[in-house]
Amino acid sequence: MKELKYTSLAVAALTATLLASTNNSKVQAATTDKNNTVVVAKSDKEKLQDAVNQAQNSVNNAQASVDSKKSALTDAQAQAKAPNDACDAQQAKVNDSQKNLADKQAVAKQAQDKLTSASEVAKQATSENIQKTQKNIAVQQDAIKAAKQNVSDAKADLNTAQSQLATAKQKQADAQNLVNSKEAAKKTADNNVASAEAAVKNSGLDEAKQNVQNVQNALKEIKKTNADNKSVLSKKQAALAENNQTIATVNNNLAMANKALVDAQNNVNAKQKALADAQKALKDLQDQASGAAVFFKAIADNKDNSESLREDAQTAYNIITGQPNAYQNITVEWAKEAVKLGQENDSTSLSNIEKALGYYQHWMTYRDKYGLRHPSISLTAVAIAMLSSDFQHYSDEFNHPSLLTSKYGPFYSDEEDISAGEVNPIDNWMSEKDDIDKYIEGHPDAAAYSFESTHPLTQDEWEKDVDFWNDKPVYIGHYTSMIKPDANYVGLAGNEYEIQPMMNNADSMDEIIFNPINGIDFNSYQNLVQSYLKDVKQEDKINILKANVATANQNLVAAQNAVKSAQNNVQSLQANLAELNNGSTKINKAISDIQAALAKGQENLKFEQKQLDQANRTLADVQAKVGTKAKALEDAKAAQAKAAEAVAQAQNVLSEATAAVKASQAKVDAAQNDVQAKDNNLKSVQAALDSLNQTLNNLENAQSNLSAAQTALNKANDDVTAANKAVKAQQLILDTLKESKSKADAQVTNASEELKKAEAELAAEQSKLKDAKARLDAFNKKETENSHKETSNAENPVKPTNKPDTSHVVKPSDKADEGSTVKPTEKTDSNGKASTTNSSETTTTAPEPDVKDSDTVEGNVKSDLKTDNKSEEKSSTVKIVDNSDSSAVSVVLTGSNTPVKTFGEKTVNGTTYYKVSADRWVKADKAHVVAVTGTVTTNKLPQTGAKNELIAALSGLAVAGTTLVSYLGINRKKKNN
Repeated sequence: MKELKYTSLAVAALTATLLASTNNSKVQAATTDKNNTVVVAKSDKEKLQDAVNQAQNSVNNAQASVDSKKSALTDAQAQAKAPNDACDAQQAKVNDSQKNLADKQAVAKQAQDKLTSASEVAKQATSENIQKTQKNIAVQQDAIKAAKQNVSDAKADLNTAQSQLATAKQKQADAQNLVNSKEAAKKTADNNVASAEAAVKNSGLDEAKQNVQNVQNALKEIKKTNADNKSVLSKKQAALAENNQTIATVNNNLAMANKALVDAQNNVNAKQKALADAQKALKDLQDQASGAAVFFKAIADNKDNSESLREDAQTAYNIITGQPNAYQNITVEWAKEAVKLGQENDSTSLSNIEKALGYYQHWMTYRDKYGLRHPSISLTAVAIAMLSSDFQHYSDEFNHPSLLTSKYGPFYSDEEDISAGEVNPIDNWMSEKDDIDKYIEGHPDAAAYSFESTHPLTQDEWEKDVDFWNDKPVYIGHYTSMIKPDANYVGLAGNEYEIQPMMNNADSMDEIIFNPINGIDFNSYQNLVQSYLKDVKQEDKINILKANVATANQNLVAAQNAVKSAQNNVQSLQANLAELNNGSTKINKAISDIQAALAKGQENLKFEQKQLDQANRTLADVQAKVGTKAKALEDAKAAQAKAAEAVAQAQNVLSEATAAVKASQAKVDAAQNDVQAKDNNLKSVQAALDSLNQTLNNLENAQSNLSAAQTALNKANDDVTAANKAVKAQQLILDTLKESKSKADAQVTNASEELKKAEAELAAEQSKLKDAKARLDAFNKKETENSHKETSNAENPVKPTNKPDTSHVVKPSDKADEGSTVKPTEKTDSNGKASTTNSSETTTTAPEPDVKDSDTVEGNVKSDLKTDNKSEEKSSTVKIVDNSDSSAVSVVLTGSNTPVKTFGEKTVNGTTYYKVSADRWVKADKAHVVAVTGTVTTNKLPQTGAKNELIAALSGLAVAGTTLVSYLGINRKKKNN
């Protein structure tokens, strides 16, 4: 069993004193009598009723104020009507005067235009212009006569065309009548044929005639087929004889061609040996120069050269010959194995040294495009480039030797580019610019970093652009090396080895950048190379040997061509022979087929001849039986054919007549158009004459017209001035009326705003009245419920327990070990005052759920909340009377150490709830009272007590359990019962 134990009676006495003093200071509207019970100066119900009455009075006063403001607004609106009406009427007058002014201004504008026109005419009204106009009138009158004659002639042509059209239409009608007559005759002939056919119908005559015709046709086809077959047979037999003769000739030619092929092949073998001998002689002579090694050594040993050039050449010689520590204190271990000094395909051969000169020149065309200077040539760089190129043939992978040092040993640390394939390496490296161009197509903003935005390209701009492209999905390292502005001390080399399957030649460019030495310009380097080549190549002997090689090669090519020609001749003859043999086979087959067809044709001919004899006999028998009926049918068909021909002729006549009508109609249309055109011309000429007459009138009366125009303008200007004065006068009146209207409108606006304020105050007072009534209703309901509970308690009085009620105290966990101490902790309440609550080294109990609801007393509380009668009897509940900011109860929620302020309470289904925020309510038995301010009353008093030592029993005082515990420093012990 757990219980509270206090240290002494002195502590108990102090506790009683604190309880009394605390409640006397917090419950301001109540006093305590000698029996320690609460005495309320005025009943809570009366105070609530007073609040309702006061709120009702406030509502009545607010309603009176609203009514007064409405009346004031009506008066202000009535007073504003006259100024508004007057202002509207005056605005209409201003609008009318402005319209009148605009009309007068338009008239004045027209008068000014007329005056301007009259002034121009007056300037032109000279005697010369008048005479000229009179002459033009005379000329125009003659033109009118001619135009009238043209109209008359055109009308005559129209009459003639209309007469011809009438004649053509009459011929068309006659032709149509003729067609109708011939078609009627044709119909009669058709009927006669039909009657004659009906007479001979089912006589078998037509069938007999048709049978004879069919047999004759078949017999004719058989005869034609037999004749064709005989002709084809003759041609095939002749072709077979000719083909056999050709086969014999081709066989003879094929034997001769085979012999020629053997002779040509033997000749090729001899020519190949002659070419090999010539090439070996040339190679032996060329190899005597030993390539780059001797070249570099010659430069290094020539004391006429500068010291820096000789030093550069000696370093280059050491590099390609694989000397230890030749450069950068590095020994290239594989140099002697990879470099085949002076050999034809090696990068150190004189031909490849000379070839690399072209690479440099091609490179400079690109650098010129970017405005870049030409780099110097370093013999050291040339030697490194030779090693890099030959390394591609030596190693088993295509890569930079400086990247494969773990496998092949050290290599020089310089700028290096490599290329492979039968392409110019400069173009190959520069082609990486395509990556930049493709990227810019999708990202136009990148064009500013294209290396072409400035010219000439500077080193700073180059570095900025390189930095930009470093993190882009492009591969442009070789391209940027080619256009590097400060590139210098370079060397180029290439070989002609097979690098990888299907890929020959490896090229390299090296730039000395880590420890540069002096170099020479390209022209000087080119002169060194060409002078050396001239000295060591023994040009005359080499040229002779080259000529021998060329001649031997030509002879070999000629011999090879002869073999090919002989082979082609043999193959052609063999193909021709095969084709001829195949042709003979086909011809023999065709002859056999034709002969069989001729035999079959003779049999068919005999059969069809018998069929024809029988058909003719059958036809003669049928004709004998039919007799005159057949003759009548033939005559009827002949008459039918003549009638059809007559219809066709009549229709041709009708077609011609119709065409004539169409042509005549076209002439009439053209004549009508001509009459219209001539009439329009006459009207135009007449209009021109009228214009000239008006011009003459204007010139002759120019001064009087000018005077009249000036008079009209003066009058129009006077009217504008008067209209403008009228506008200003009406506007002045309108401005005066607008001031009165503005004042009246301001009074209406003010009255409207006052009414809105009064209505807002009324709504606020009505809300307060509603809240006061709600609190009174809630109090009455609570009072009724409490009266029932008190009756129940009177029947069953509550006995004091041996354990003080601690339901309103924040409890430490029941699982605390014996001797655990509740430590006081200082907190700050909502008023900023320090208070002390308990904290424990053990875990506190978890909070129970809150209830959230609306902000009003009438708000619905969830219906599924249930009331625990036992916990309700133990709870500390305080009734709030005055629901205002100055009247509240402060509580500590279960599971918390922080006091919160309450602003109302309500009871639903016997359970009381505290309002702790705008939309939050908590059960009263889940909140423990710690402070009371304002006008409150008790609904149920807390029970206090202690076993062995009675501390205090003060009824009617709501005191915070947490405050009591913190003041006394109580230790909570765990004992066995």
